[in-house]
Amino acid sequence: MGFETLSHTPEFELPPNAPPAPADLISLIEECYEGLAKAIVWKMIRRGKYDQVATVTCQDNPSKKTKPQATPEDIADYCMMTMQYEMDKSDDPGTYKVQLLGPPGRGRFDRSKHIDLSGGDGEAHSKTMLSEGELVEQQSQYIGELHSQMIAMHETLHSMVKPLLQENREMMKIVTDASRKNAELERDRLRHELEMMMHKDHLRQEEAKEEMKNERFRETMEVVKESGAIEGLMKVLHKKFAQAEKDDEEETPKKKKKKAEKPSTSEEKDSESKVDKAKKRKKKSKKRSKDKLKKLKKAAEGEELSTEELEEVFEEAGLEKAAENPLAIMVEILKMSIDEQDKWGIVEDTLTAEQFALFKKISESTDDSEIEKLVKKLYEMKGMRRFFKLEKHLDEQQQKYVEKLLEVAIQD
Repeated sequence: MGFETLSHTPEFELPPNAPPAPADLISLIEECYEGLAKAIVWKMIRRGKYDQVATVTCQDNPSKKTKPQATPEDIADYCMMTMQYEMDKSDDPGTYKVQLLGPPGRGRFDRSKHIDLSGGDGEAHSKTMLSEGELVEQQSQYIGELHSQMIAMHETLHSMVKPLLQENREMMKIVTDASRKNAELERDRLRHELEMMMHKDHLRQEEAKEEMKNERFRETMEVVKESGAIEGLMKVLHKKFAQAEKDDEEETPKKKKKKAEKPSTSEEKDSESKVDKAKKRKKKSKKRSKDKLKKLKKAAEGEELSTEELEEVFEEAGLEKAAENPLAIMVEILKMSIDEQDKWGIVEDTLTAEQFALFKKISESTDDSEIEKLVKKLYEMKGMRRFFKLEKHLDEQQQKYVEKLLEVAIQD
């Protein structure tokens, strides 16, 4: 190789071997061969920034017409040897630039070529590096192409998505309507279940209330039966109905006498018709009274009455709501018993005036709730010892009724 006419600065020993120079580099040196003064080798740190490796002097006194003594191939190989030196020194293969400079003065040329040695295959490859303006122009073209492609993709996507969005809106409307209907059905179902639960609760409350009434009625009737007051009540009612039957028999001759008289006018006939109807109604009433009288005789004689017969007896005694107000039955029987034995004077003498007035009011009450309030009020009055004195003047049945009222008074 003809390296004798070539030199480099700074001075360092060139390596014995180097990658062969690319053909592009040799071609560029051939183009710039006439007037070539220097070849400067640079290592690229990053785009636009280089570190100088060496300056190769091709001829000492260059001019536009003189040529170096070394061939273009020798100059290219010499530059490659400087690159190899830098790679051995830094152990960092990279991209290098060979800058060719013409003789000083007007019209001096400045050409360069990039060589890539970072491929790892040991081969040198030429690399075209664009200038800033070229790079910006190329990037602008590339960005424009990308923009056009994006617009085309957007239009394509829009043409695909638009019908899908329309269909999705329709489907969402269907789903919304279905959800609303399901919500309405669920609301109606829950409302129905709630109403059924409320209805069942109401039935249970009514049953419990009825059971409480029946239980209270049974307890009160048990006291009444144990005391033998039913028989006493029957006797009183029996006397009442017997007296009514006797009075009716006494009026019968008078009615027969009136019957013998005949009506003389149409008004009298109408009157007779009305009288006949009244008589028929009275006969039915009389028959019912006789039937009830028979039942009362049975009860008075100690025979057991059925529930229906017992209810009829209570109705005649003016106690139609016996099941709802069992205390009122007991109070009524107590009152009738005191009336029959004419013990109101004893009661009045034994109790204080306030106690007697309240006791009298209790005996005339027909509502259990009112009776409970009154007996509690009576129990809270001073002078309760007088009731113990009063019991001495009462019979066994009457004492049981008074004790029952006192039990009601002390209940919470």
